[in-house]
Amino acid sequence: MNPMIVEGQVHGGVGQGIGQALLENTSYDENGQLLTASYMDYAMPRADDVPFYTVDHSCVTPCTHNPLGVKGCGEAGAIGSPPAVVNAVIDALHRGGHTHVKHIDMPVSPARVWSAING
Repeated sequence: MNPMIVEGQVHGGVGQGIGQALLENTSYDENGQLLTASYMDYAMPRADDVPFYTVDHSCVTPCTHNPLGVKGCGEAGAIGSPPAVVNAVIDALHRGGHTHVKHIDMPVSPARVWSAING
């Protein structure tokens, strides 16, 4: 396995999860017509939305279900990053004195944060 490809898959997964947590949202009108049908209306993370980080390769656990011991790698970033981002926002609100905020639906938009702060 090429470590650069694995690292790229994890980076992509983390970016996808950050997008799900903060930006990506679909909306429909009363007739069921999709209103967020283009990238002008549907936000996805760009390079400046994703922080720099290092992928840790120290935990190597081979898969037991195939002869090569390989498994998916991009999913790891996509699964862990949405709850990490949402929990970070809630933690920041608690540190700012807004301890009544226990939950915010994704995407964690500025409007949803404002609404949560103001009850």
